[in-house]
Amino acid sequence: MEQERREAAVKPGPDGGEEGLGVGDLKARLGIKNNHIRELYDRLAEAELVAEESRVVRETAERRMEDLKEQRDRLGERVRGFEDEERRRRRHRDDRERQVTRTARELERRDAEISRLEQLLAVRDHELESLEREAGDQTSRKDRALEDALRRVEGLEGDLEERETEAADLRATIDGLRGELEEEYERQRRLAEPANRLRAGMDLFNESQQIRAVHSLSRDLGQPEVHVVLEEGAEPPAVLTFTWQGITWQTYAADPGIAVEEPRVYLKSAGEDLSGVDRKPPNARLGPGGRVVLGL
Repeated sequence: MEQERREAAVKPGPDGGEEGLGVGDLKARLGIKNNHIRELYDRLAEAELVAEESRVVRETAERRMEDLKEQRDRLGERVRGFEDEERRRRRHRDDRERQVTRTARELERRDAEISRLEQLLAVRDHELESLEREAGDQTSRKDRALEDALRRVEGLEGDLEERETEAADLRATIDGLRGELEEEYERQRRLAEPANRLRAGMDLFNESQQIRAVHSLSRDLGQPEVHVVLEEGAEPPAVLTFTWQGITWQTYAADPGIAVEEPRVYLKSAGEDLSGVDRKPPNARLGPGGRVVLGL
C-alpha cells in the first residue's frame, strides 16, 4: 500500500520531471545528498592528510640525504688528511734513511782515516827505532831527534784518540737512529694488523678522560651494551658505541696512529633515540676496573 501511495504521489510531469513529491521523499533525498556531501568532505580531509604526510616524509628524506652528503664530505676530508699524513711520514722515513746512509759513509771515511793514521804511527815508530840505532856517539842529536819524534808521536796519538772518540760518537748516533727506525717500523707493523689496531684504540680510550663520562652514565643507567669496530680506510680509528637501556647512546672515536694530532679520542655522536641508528649487536663490555674489553 505504501508503494502504491508513493507511485500515486510521484507522477511524471508534462516535461518528463517528477511532480507531486511527498515531504517524506524530499527529506529522504535531502538526507542522502547531505550524507554524500559529508562523505566527500571526509574523503577530501583524508586526501589532505595523506598529502601532508607525504610532504613530511619527503622533507625528512631530503634532510637525511643532506646529512648523508655532509657525512660523506667529512669522511672524504678525513681520508685525504690520512693520505697527506702518510705521505709526510713516508718522506720523513726517507729522510731518516738518507741520514743513516750519510752517517754510515762518514763512519767509513773516519775508519779509513784512522787506519791511515795507524799506518803513519807505525812509520813514525819505525823512524824512531832507526833514530835510536843511528844515535851511537851522536847523543845530543839523538836526544833532540828523540824528543821531536816523541812530540810527533804524542800529537798523533792525541789526534788518534780524538778521531776514535768521534768515531764512537758517530757509531752511537747511528745505533740510536737505527733503534728509533726499528721501533717506529715495529709499531707501524703492529698497527697495520686490524686486531692490533682495534686493541690499541681500545687501550687509548681506556686511558683517556672520555671513559669518565661513560662511567658517570653507567652509575645512573646501569651497564651499557658496547660495540667496537674499526672504520674503513688505510689507518682507521676504532669506533666505540655505548647504548644504555636501548635508548641513550654515545659513539666515540679513538685513533692510535703515531702522528695523529690531538684530540686522539673524541665524542663522535650521541642521541636519545635509536630509531635512525644502525644498531649492531654488542661485542664488548665494561670489564674489571671499568675498562672496555672485547667479549661478552
